[in-house]
Amino acid sequence: MIQVFAKVLTIRPDGQLLVLRRSADDERRAGEWDFPGGGVEAGESPNQGAARELMEEAGITLDPQDLTLVYAETTYYSPTADSNTRVLFMARVSDEQAAKVTLSHEHEAYKWQTPELAASEHPHPVYRAGLQYVLEHKLQKV
Repeated sequence: MIQVFAKVLTIRPDGQLLVLRRSADDERRAGEWDFPGGGVEAGESPNQGAARELMEEAGITLDPQDLTLVYAETTYYSPTADSNTRVLFMARVSDEQAAKVTLSHEHEAYKWQTPELAASEHPHPVYRAGLQYVLEHKLQKV
């Protein structure tokens, strides 16, 4: 089975990055901080799925075409023959959009933090590596 997951590095004008804390009852990573995003649904492109997830999880509406692809990685799991592709987009939001973050039931808190701190603290190795790649190549400045 092939699954695609899309996340958004949501950056406000001062360079701070949005991170969300998963609800305590989350089945996979309860209480962990994460970027907005999730599974891409059938019929969606990765950027459409990322924009939908950003709206559902944080209440921020963006045109999928305004998302910039900055990192992707595919991991194959031989015991189950599953392949997971994780795609990381970047999007800039206004201060007005940033002030209107509205969480879904999937998350219990949010914060804005420096991308450097988010990269050092993110618990998922692929998304941590993706953000580190963005920082090393200065893609967040684009």
